[in-house]
Amino acid sequence: MFCVNCGQTLPPGAAFCPNCGQKAETPSPDAPAAKDVCGQPDHAVGGAPEKIESFMNYAIIITVLAALKCGTIINLVLGIAAIVYANKVDQNIQTGNYDKARECAQTAKMLCLVATVLIAVQVLIVALILIALLTCSFLPLFLH
Repeated sequence: MFCVNCGQTLPPGAAFCPNCGQKAETPSPDAPAAKDVCGQPDHAVGGAPEKIESFMNYAIIITVLAALKCGTIINLVLGIAAIVYANKVDQNIQTGNYDKARECAQTAKMLCLVATVLIAVQVLIVALILIALLTCSFLPLFLH
């Protein structure tokens, strides 16, 4: 069960939320499930919170790759911004703001995708330059 005020998981049989002190409301077994204004189940009241992918692992990998010189400063900035948005996903889920959590997750995902494409293009360019240099270096050996 979850606190109706802060969304914190309540221990079994708790009368009050250990996080915010709100009185724990136990729904009766025959009571209908709580609904939000759109008619969807309200996950902050008695149900499990909605699972929204935050893309935190992806954002960290992008940032580490950029820091290891596999990308540019742009990739580093995109990775850090993605980490910030991924962190906001979890914060918004805890407060029950699922729309904002989904919006932050989409932003984190988009930042990670853009950074991934940029890193892939940069690695491809470096590989092509390396191939060109090696070809120019060894071509005279084959022409004699």
